[in-house]
Amino acid sequence: MANDRVPSITPLQEAERIDREQPALLADLGARLFPRSQIVLDEATIASARAILFTLVGRIEAGLTGEDRNIAWPVIERNGLPQDSALLAFLLAHASWLRLVQRVGGGAAQRSNIWLAGLAAEDDGMLGRSALDLLSARSRPVPERLSGYRDLPAPLFRQLVKQVDAALTLEPGSDMPSNAADLIAGYNEADGLPYLAVRSAAQLASAGNTTEMRQPEKAGMDLFAGWLATELDAGWYDVVRILGEGGVRLMLLLRAAGFGLDEAGALIDQLGDPDNARALRSYAEIDRQAARRVLFARNSAPEQAHA
Repeated sequence: MANDRVPSITPLQEAERIDREQPALLADLGARLFPRSQIVLDEATIASARAILFTLVGRIEAGLTGEDRNIAWPVIERNGLPQDSALLAFLLAHASWLRLVQRVGGGAAQRSNIWLAGLAAEDDGMLGRSALDLLSARSRPVPERLSGYRDLPAPLFRQLVKQVDAALTLEPGSDMPSNAADLIAGYNEADGLPYLAVRSAAQLASAGNTTEMRQPEKAGMDLFAGWLATELDAGWYDVVRILGEGGVRLMLLLRAAGFGLDEAGALIDQLGDPDNARALRSYAEIDRQAARRVLFARNSAPEQAHA
């Protein structure tokens, strides 16, 4: 039969291929944000990344000028930004995060908020403070959560502030003194959701809450990703990218973290992955360490958060 002549590809080989193509994927994203050539990339991802960047530029401009005028965006749109892989990786990962949250729904977040509030009320030490910090991050204004303004790694924040500040100086009649140094000095990436989620997940697991951390419907998606990041020594956004992506890399992520076949199937269903059956076909045959090496041999995330 014809199908017998088609070379088979293992899940590990497919995941390695996906990992090899990540730099090219980021280059494609940059080209689509500032079009220079014909490319093929998911339109929803492009639209989301563009919306994130637009909101992010506007938020930084407001911090620089104290006004909400959206002067910088048309300048940046005309001239583009340097095709920096850290920025493109952040936009792609944050777009995945927003889609993942939308796909899973708000029920898990509400249950997790109740659970964390209870922990905060019972514990007046580091664990309780971490729970309060995470609850505060989850309740930030919608534009901040959509743009990821607080979630940028510090070097990328500094770079963007300088680029937006430079764009403002190109606007005719602009003579306002720069506030860039003060804005940069006041930024702390430890206030961001990636850092807080990883720190809280590590503390909660150490306090005997590992069972809850393994259940996104209990912990919430941010803590679930944080626990996976601590378990696999990966960046929070690395994990988020894979959770939102689905397919074979999601299957390998769950295998690397030690989930059984039934657990993995339930999680993949919960995350809304349409490729469930194919992804799980070879689950039991995958070596956990091999899965981990394939997924995280090269850190392509915009940050590497540590507890």
